[in-house]
Amino acid sequence: MESGILFSYLSDGYSWAEDYLFANVVSPLLYQLNLTAWTEDIYDGLDWFLLGCIQILLIALVLRTWERFHYAEVQERFAKASKADFIYTLIHRLGIFQGIIFIGLSGFFFEFDSVLHDFRFDRLNVESWWPPITAIPVVSFLIYFIMLDFVDYVYHRASHAFNWWWQLHALHHSQTVMTAWSDNRNHFLDDVLRALTFAFFALLFGVSPSQFILIVVISEFIQSWQHANIKVDLGLLRYLIVSPLYHRLHHAVGYGYEAPGKPGVLGGCNFGVLFPWWDMVFGTAIFTKTVYPTGVRNLELSNDILSQQWQTLRHAINELRGK
Repeated sequence: MESGILFSYLSDGYSWAEDYLFANVVSPLLYQLNLTAWTEDIYDGLDWFLLGCIQILLIALVLRTWERFHYAEVQERFAKASKADFIYTLIHRLGIFQGIIFIGLSGFFFEFDSVLHDFRFDRLNVESWWPPITAIPVVSFLIYFIMLDFVDYVYHRASHAFNWWWQLHALHHSQTVMTAWSDNRNHFLDDVLRALTFAFFALLFGVSPSQFILIVVISEFIQSWQHANIKVDLGLLRYLIVSPLYHRLHHAVGYGYEAPGKPGVLGGCNFGVLFPWWDMVFGTAIFTKTVYPTGVRNLELSNDILSQQWQTLRHAINELRGK
């Protein structure tokens, strides 16, 4: 009963904050900029912003505090290398990135959905598989969650399989001071490709907009925890969810991105994004309690975001050109 009352208060508080922000900040700004045609899209995008604020608060208060007491390695508290990661997190979690993708692609996906309907393409819509069970919102959410995680696993492995793509993804692996802020340290082009892929399959699967936002937000926060400088033994739960130590090995020099015994040759292990099951099925899982240093062999990047973006893009272009 008490938990129900608490949830009701939180829900009411969230709704109040959303309405207040829209009425007193967003709406007047749209009017001043003559962008009222975007009102509906911007209002929908407020969910990304508010949920992002909650994520950032939890990362700062919970995960960063956890890192201080159960750290995997000794780190400088506010390392220069981590400042860029914090900015990447703000860009992604506050809805700046997702908002642009959502607004820019909403029309395209609406048209694409119409094309699928014309060809009588039936989306998977797990709710219709076994209505007494799969129509239950929590059940359908979990099934979609698992299905999209498999898409993420395949996408992630692909980014390690092609040299030009790896040059972009190497930015994510380049961090030698991994913290809870490190998850969004990615090349923007790689982020766009992933967002397109994720949204495309969510549409094919029949994921509703509200479920999609929740899946992305929960997934993002779990991934922040996985990148945190935390050493925690999950016991048997390590086979259920990707832990910080499991994912840290994926970032380890000579383990996570290189073929065993072949430095510089793409391979790696522990590609699972949320669940280690796909690694276990495809033979790419390694469970260890050992803490290894992270980073990419022979790759040094600037701590400036724009420089990082240009350096890794140049490396990818050179790979495509055969240099």
